[in-house]
Amino acid sequence: MTDTGKTPSSGQYAFPRTQGTDVIVIGAGLAGLLAAAKAVRAGAKVRLIAQGWGQQIVTPGWISVCDRADDDVIAEVRGFAALHPDHPYALAGDDAVVRGLASFCRLAEEIGEPYEQRTKDGHNLRLITMLGAIQTPLAAPQGIAHGDLTGFSESLLLVGFNGWRDFYPEMAAGNLQQQGINARAIRVDLPAGARGWDLYPAELALLLDQVDARNMIIHQIKPHLSGVDKIGFPAVLGMDQHLEALSHLSEQLGRPCFEIPTLPPSLSGTRLSQKLRGWLLRRRARVQIGHPVLRGIMQERRCVGVEVGALGHNNIFHADHVILATGGLYNGGIQSDETGRLWEPVFNLPVMAPPGEGRSGWYEDRLLHEQGHPIHRLVGLRVDSCMRPLDASGAPMLENVYAVGHLLAGFNPLTDGCAEGIALATAYKAIATALGLKKI
Repeated sequence: MTDTGKTPSSGQYAFPRTQGTDVIVIGAGLAGLLAAAKAVRAGAKVRLIAQGWGQQIVTPGWISVCDRADDDVIAEVRGFAALHPDHPYALAGDDAVVRGLASFCRLAEEIGEPYEQRTKDGHNLRLITMLGAIQTPLAAPQGIAHGDLTGFSESLLLVGFNGWRDFYPEMAAGNLQQQGINARAIRVDLPAGARGWDLYPAELALLLDQVDARNMIIHQIKPHLSGVDKIGFPAVLGMDQHLEALSHLSEQLGRPCFEIPTLPPSLSGTRLSQKLRGWLLRRRARVQIGHPVLRGIMQERRCVGVEVGALGHNNIFHADHVILATGGLYNGGIQSDETGRLWEPVFNLPVMAPPGEGRSGWYEDRLLHEQGHPIHRLVGLRVDSCMRPLDASGAPMLENVYAVGHLLAGFNPLTDGCAEGIALATAYKAIATALGLKKI
């Protein structure tokens, strides 16, 4: 095939195919999946390797870019980055934040898992948690985004299931009432054949793929609709037929229906992961989930391959570029021991650590400290504006290795309200840099 510098399907700029570029992405979280997808779109041969799925399968599924923003989110990001030059947003640049989010939303739409934002003003959504608190991400899966309470002053009905332990609508409604939101709760019986207490969210979602099961629930809700303007359900409205289930309930009940995230595993994240995996495989990317990357193979200042564990033997795969998206302390991308030693296990890259001997500087005196604990706030890899990890002198350690997402130092994913924004922005910047793309 003659290279034109553009991908045939998208018309977007790609790297020259004569370079024979291969990209290995290590990690299957949000950052790793977007990096792999962008590389595939650019025409690269991609292999994604991960020991397991990333954090998206346990989080609500929405995209937090700057939860604290009261007005225009991207303007807030620009101002914050200007004041914090070592923050990943500052290093990646605000253009990467905007393009990374847009790329992800286009991809999610393409695979049938659309995300929605407040399109008119670029402000955050106001979404309900399972406890009845309000969170403010910038984008969310369509079913969850329909629960946006921005400007909402009418009546909510929250629906739970009798005998099911993963969602308590009375508690959520009570907490919403304390915030001045008109909400009430009901419970309905589970579809026939459901075993109740021990039913996993995925099992209930599969039941609600069935029209008959949804009709049974609709029949029970209809007598309670007087004065109701919007209806919230736990986030189990279908697995393979999710959008159809959401539309069916809304049409039959005559009110907008939405989902409220429940306990992990996250069905939004599970659906997203599985559909992105299928998207990558259909485009001939290699996807290996359940395989640990044991080490990088280096020659001078480049990684030439990685060694991957497999049953009975190890495999070595070539790489022209490596995207390291293995996550932070909670995901295994950074490891620690009882002495306070912190290390990155694939390339032995230097890890920033809190001051103090051993683990003495890891924690604040109070569990719920406003700024989080130093072990979360300070630990990670330092990178340059190309996302290449740095050594102690500030020079790139390896020319063709890029670190992204929760692996990075300079932010606290637990308190900063920007975890998914960091993942998308840094993944975008890393792939654009690695492949020399003008536009992706």
